[in-house]
Amino acid sequence: MKFFNSSTLIAQGLIEPSLPRKYPFQRIPNQFQKLLRKELWNFSQNSAGVSVTFQTNSTKIRIQWKIKKDFQMNHMANTGIKGLDLYQYKNDSWYYRSTGIPISKSNDEIIFENKKTKLRKFRLHLPLYVTLTDLKIGVSNDCKFLSSQLDSKNIVFYGTSITQGGCASRPGLAHTNIISRKTSYNCINFGFDGNGHLETSIGLILSKIKANFYIIDCLPNVDMKLIKTNVIPLIESIRSSHNSIDKPIIFVEQPDAHDNYFDENIVEKNMVLKQQVQKAKKIGHENIYLIECKGSLGKDNDATVDGIHYNDIGYARFAKHLITELRKLNIGF
Repeated sequence: MKFFNSSTLIAQGLIEPSLPRKYPFQRIPNQFQKLLRKELWNFSQNSAGVSVTFQTNSTKIRIQWKIKKDFQMNHMANTGIKGLDLYQYKNDSWYYRSTGIPISKSNDEIIFENKKTKLRKFRLHLPLYVTLTDLKIGVSNDCKFLSSQLDSKNIVFYGTSITQGGCASRPGLAHTNIISRKTSYNCINFGFDGNGHLETSIGLILSKIKANFYIIDCLPNVDMKLIKTNVIPLIESIRSSHNSIDKPIIFVEQPDAHDNYFDENIVEKNMVLKQQVQKAKKIGHENIYLIECKGSLGKDNDATVDGIHYNDIGYARFAKHLITELRKLNIGF
């Protein structure tokens, strides 16, 4: 087989992909490290939301991938943390084909086999919660391999562990990846486990991205005090560049994942967010929106693994809700 590595693959979900990176699929280039807290920088090296789209007529596809740390969590499947998902595009839709199942820091697997030689289009979703140090895609020696670039339309998601993908059972089922397959948008994932704090340091990086709009989904990681103090400065930091001066910024309420909260008042947090969005509009900020999320995860309490983090049911429902609500905003989505 012949192999194509990170130097020849075109990745979606990276900002400024031509800038230097320590690891090939870290979401944020090296030059922004000084802007970020250590925790943010470490999570930014994870490949959440990053994918590679390619075409090949090979009857076999082999994937070799190495990860920085053989990381595990008690409440999330290893296939979501450090596996890879292969989807095939046919009949104008993306269909799941198979998953690269991790067994160690170094992995090697035939991820696709078919007797018929014909040109097919694939998308490989990369791991959600580890840093890839190397990726190779192998095809038969006599076959074509074309790495593809997505359209230039971008949605940027800034949020928490849920945005990063915790706890989807495999990478393709995180809501940003679902939305990217169901729309023509490249979804850039700025989810940082436990660290979605509405920070201006992230806003300044977002301002440099040529995005069609920005989705801010940080409420699970902040209290009412941080909502009151950080929302408007975050807006101002995002709007600090000509790239983003008039682009829609959409805040997302915290969904009711279940009906038995003890440690926080979701209704009150959402009300405070709504007040800050209204305040931003009153002081002159335009194209600021709010998506309400009541019922977005269903009514059966089955959408999470632990009362907080979404399972596959939760991500499917949440993605559908966001797509529906975004289309109602008349922002060209």
